[in-house]
Amino acid sequence: MFKTVFRWELRALLRDPAFWAVLIFGIVALGFALINGERWRAHLDEVRVVAAQQDASARAAARATAARIDSGQQPPSLFDPRSAFVYADYLMSHFAVLPATPLAALTVGQSDLLPSALPLAPGRLPSLADGSEPENPHRLLIGRFDPAFAVIFLLPLLIIGLSYALLAGERERGTLALLLAQPLTLRALFVGKIAPRILLVVGLLLAFAAISAAIVPVSAWPRLAIWFAIAIAYAAFWFAFTAAVVTRRGNTATHAVTLAAAWLALTLLVPTLVNLAVKTIVPVPSRVELILASRTATDQATAERSNLLGAFYEDHPDLAPAGSDATHGADFITLQLATSQRVERDLAPVLARFSDQLARQRRLVEKLKYLSPALLAQSAFADAAGTGSARYDRFFEQARTHHAELRAFFEPRELNKDKFVAWDDVPGFDYVEEPIISVVMRLAPAFGALLFAALAFGLLSWLALRRQILA
Repeated sequence: MFKTVFRWELRALLRDPAFWAVLIFGIVALGFALINGERWRAHLDEVRVVAAQQDASARAAARATAARIDSGQQPPSLFDPRSAFVYADYLMSHFAVLPATPLAALTVGQSDLLPSALPLAPGRLPSLADGSEPENPHRLLIGRFDPAFAVIFLLPLLIIGLSYALLAGERERGTLALLLAQPLTLRALFVGKIAPRILLVVGLLLAFAAISAAIVPVSAWPRLAIWFAIAIAYAAFWFAFTAAVVTRRGNTATHAVTLAAAWLALTLLVPTLVNLAVKTIVPVPSRVELILASRTATDQATAERSNLLGAFYEDHPDLAPAGSDATHGADFITLQLATSQRVERDLAPVLARFSDQLARQRRLVEKLKYLSPALLAQSAFADAAGTGSARYDRFFEQARTHHAELRAFFEPRELNKDKFVAWDDVPGFDYVEEPIISVVMRLAPAFGALLFAALAFGLLSWLALRRQILA
């Protein structure tokens, strides 16, 4: 009898114009989201290409200018590329670039908030805060219309629209009693009615997965599998939650309003409250404070240059000029290096407090995201696609390490004041991806939480059906 109900329900769905309208809308939304996400991924690839072109152009221009100066065609100037200091801090166009993963088209994540090309120079510390909004670390639900957005916001509406009247509709039409008069239990009837809807939604996701697999390289398939595992777990949650609502007594209007209110709360209201709570409980120091601290440190270092040079020459006695008063023999480059070291040392506590508050915010977000399946799924989608905070943190740490390499390369050449011609020997940056097993382990709690919630609501619906049988 279950097979009969299943076939009849599937046939009824396929003959329902409303079903086709909803299905076509879902397909169009996913297709448009994929195209929009692919455009953003192409933009990230273009940023990487432009960064490489600027770096190559700066090196070519330095070689050409040096050749003209050496041949006498152009007089030396303040911006002489044969000076390691001038080239490193004024002429070089050097970037640490985070390559976009093929799955960036599926989830924009934080790639539109944080820079994927970080300009680096020995004289200044790298910062991901440039051009971003560090006071709000969890703006994951604000962004472009991508497949993750479609799955998180539109897929639940598709599930609700297909399932809100499963039992109440039969009861209101007076056919429920007739169906139960057959050799058919209420549980079998409910499973037979919801199973075609589950298969259709899962089939839609699998078809989208097949299309995605066809347009991404094979190397990206592990991340793609993780992404769609999260999508299926998210769909399972909404099917289970919908089942828990529609198996309780009530009419179709009550079930529809209840499910719509739950969708509004779980996808919009709770994430907004979480964002507000994070910014209120763990506020980040004002950006104005950082700017004022930087200016104060710079002014103080400039005023104390003599003392700074004395300390600098104590650390580097081989660089001190001859004479009774070595500070008067110092040149501009030595002054700048000594000053920048003092500024960085004075700013270190402010930057450390800023970074500590950001870390506390993220830890709080990691705890509060379990209040909403939408937050849970969005952060998991971004992490699986390589556009989440974990990959950007890894990128920034590697950029800081590379910045130290740049300093180790340039500072001896700047202090020795030798003629600089090693433009092509400047160390390059290559991002090292983390092992896929690390991504799996990090996403396992989110995946498990979605499945656990789905099982819990599924059990509630099963118990509700049992109570109705006993009643």
